[in-house]
Amino acid sequence: MEALLNLAELGSLREKARGKTSAVRTPGEAAAATAFDPRQAGQPSAAQLHGLETLHHGCARKIAAALGGALRVSLEVEPVPVEQISAAEWGEKLPAATYLATWGRALGASALLQLDLSLVFPLLDRLLGGTGQEAPEARDLTEIEQEIWAPLGRELGRALRAAWEPAVKLEGPAPQPVPRSEAAALFPPAEQLLAVPFQLRLPEAQGRLLLAFPATLAAVLLRPFMPPDAPPAPRIPRDSSPLREQLLAGRLEAELRLPRSTVSIRQLCGLQPGDVVALPVRADELLPVLVAGREMFLASPVRCGTKRGAQVQQVLSIVPKKEGEERT
Repeated sequence: MEALLNLAELGSLREKARGKTSAVRTPGEAAAATAFDPRQAGQPSAAQLHGLETLHHGCARKIAAALGGALRVSLEVEPVPVEQISAAEWGEKLPAATYLATWGRALGASALLQLDLSLVFPLLDRLLGGTGQEAPEARDLTEIEQEIWAPLGRELGRALRAAWEPAVKLEGPAPQPVPRSEAAALFPPAEQLLAVPFQLRLPEAQGRLLLAFPATLAAVLLRPFMPPDAPPAPRIPRDSSPLREQLLAGRLEAELRLPRSTVSIRQLCGLQPGDVVALPVRADELLPVLVAGREMFLASPVRCGTKRGAQVQQVLSIVPKKEGEERT
């Protein structure tokens, strides 16, 4: 009976747990189903983007301070929403002519920055003492222009590394220009990049600066902002007194089963009232008692007044037996 109570208790607890965790819904329950967009697979969660927002805004302030201080000009830097795109898609969106450079390295991966030429040439003009209004045709920087840009690039690189240091420590010298043809080779086409864009505004020009983090660095950046693990499920109280009371008041079908015996048709046809049929079963042989269809006891058949009964002689285990194991 103790084993039966334990099994019943376990079944009850499983039913309660199933009611909370089962994916099967009744017809009356609303199905919380939404369309699956494969482009959203692997995207940062809302919690991660919210945590990244602080670093994003801090980086915008450091960019404004570095470039504005070096040029002694008012510079507005506005963060633009972060997105995750494949390297192939990122390469397709690159302008035909743009400024590309690596500005930090960690864990064997490099972070890349892309700056619109609509900003680069006005900044170069201001470095040379001009008004910053020069906007030549879209073309790559010459070697001389890259040398003039180098001091400003060093200031920008230091500002970027300091902005992201709370999440990942990036190392490297001043931003190293990378030709557009070589930039695509830095990242496999299928790799997911974390794109962190900014909109920059000068009094006479504006454009975009974008930081591209490969998957290795993106995972490090987002790790501190992952939601905490779900708290463990509450422990089920061990007090089973109410359940035991309910079980003790229940009723189960019990049966004392005789073993199978064969009788010839001739014997059956010749039977008369008062005749005795001899069965090949010893009178002292113990018979199984089935409770709810399961053999639980071995007993001797007895009579209790005008009722039949079974005197329990042995308790059987209700644990399922392995193949070849004898009943004990």
